[in-house]
Amino acid sequence: MNYLLVLIISYFIGTISGSYIIGKLFLDKDIRNYGSGNAGTTNAMRVLGKKAGVLTFAIDFFKGVAVTYIIGKIFGTNFVPLGILGAVIGHDFPFYMNFRGGKGVATTLGALALFNFPLTLICYIVWVLGTILTKIVSVGSILFFISIIIVYTFMSQLSISNIILVIIIALIGIIRHKENIKRIIAGNENKTGGRK
Repeated sequence: MNYLLVLIISYFIGTISGSYIIGKLFLDKDIRNYGSGNAGTTNAMRVLGKKAGVLTFAIDFFKGVAVTYIIGKIFGTNFVPLGILGAVIGHDFPFYMNFRGGKGVATTLGALALFNFPLTLICYIVWVLGTILTKIVSVGSILFFISIIIVYTFMSQLSISNIILVIIIALIGIIRHKENIKRIIAGNENKTGGRK
């Protein structure tokens, strides 16, 4: 029963979409109808502006933090990875947005940062370096998820079942970038500054 409750609570927290809320409340725009069509930080920044992009990231990041804190307090640390999975599913597939949400980068980062800051910092550095070196945000994001798999598999003290959950979370993030991967391979993925 606890497992189901963790997933339900985390899912609903995860459905709080920063870019969708900001777009609808303040600019009367559905972010998914513009730019890349993704309800995430990068598209919000391009379509709604830098301030909206930063606020989007903050909302998505701190809802991840909230999930880790709430689930840890109510159910215990062992349930946190399952809670993070629920939050990512909620972010990526929110029911009130016809299950068309974001890609879960900021939410995953926030949730894991509170869960295990040292290991997540390594993954964050990989994300930043990947983005800076390639000038492609999606490359940094994909490398972030790949690093989560590697770092949490080989450097964490988690149980096998929780390592598997973390791997699933990261794989969802990679799969959500499948269109970006196609564009990267084709050489036409947008770079920072809006140029290819």
